[in-house]
Amino acid sequence: MSQWNIFIIPKRLILYLFLALGLLVTLSIYHAYPLGISTISLLNQDIVYDIMLDPGHGGIDPGAIGAGDIYEKDYVLDIVLQMAEILRSHGLNVGLTRDTDRDVSHLVSEGTRHRRDLLGRFKLMNQAHLGISVHTNASKDPKQSGAIVFYMKDQYIDEIYARLVLEELEKVQILNEPKPIPRNTLLLPKAKPPVLLVEVGFMSNSTDLAKLGDPQFRSNVARAICDGVLRFIDWRQAEQSELTP
Repeated sequence: MSQWNIFIIPKRLILYLFLALGLLVTLSIYHAYPLGISTISLLNQDIVYDIMLDPGHGGIDPGAIGAGDIYEKDYVLDIVLQMAEILRSHGLNVGLTRDTDRDVSHLVSEGTRHRRDLLGRFKLMNQAHLGISVHTNASKDPKQSGAIVFYMKDQYIDEIYARLVLEELEKVQILNEPKPIPRNTLLLPKAKPPVLLVEVGFMSNSTDLAKLGDPQFRSNVARAICDGVLRFIDWRQAEQSELTP
């Protein structure tokens, strides 16, 4: 006749086993997806700025390259520096992920240089109430042209923000897409504050490239994006005042 052996496991030991399992899962997630741990570490990050502006790329990363070795990183830096000046003139405390030809990979210690640069920008975005990242685009199809605005999918506030910026951009640049585009795969829009990724034109399109090479066009783009930002700030303040008893 077979005999059953019954083992009694103390509740404290069960708790320790679950804690150990949780630690192993957390460590495995960290090595596979360092962004998860980075996001957790940013939950209590202090808000320092009204808005964080991000000129894409920089340093050894040129971004999109136009005919004649014209670099995205230079054009977007010029646009963002003008934006900073405009927004500061309206009394906003403006932060910049970079104000020279460099990246921000030094802010994060884990991962490849590209990954560290993205996580560094993500970290800086979480220091502001609002964020925007300015880029130029490129395509294998030279006919592709115009501005595109991306925002975080299923975020109503972000969608309003994107729509207002796109409406202002349309006054100075043709649109590649008639509406802002929702995405959940882009890193920066996943930051805590509303963050947009704005593509102001295609370096691979000769007409857009000529526009981007015109200082007046870049100034017009900077002003248009700022007008959209200011409209959104006014809208959000009005919404908050209606909710306040």
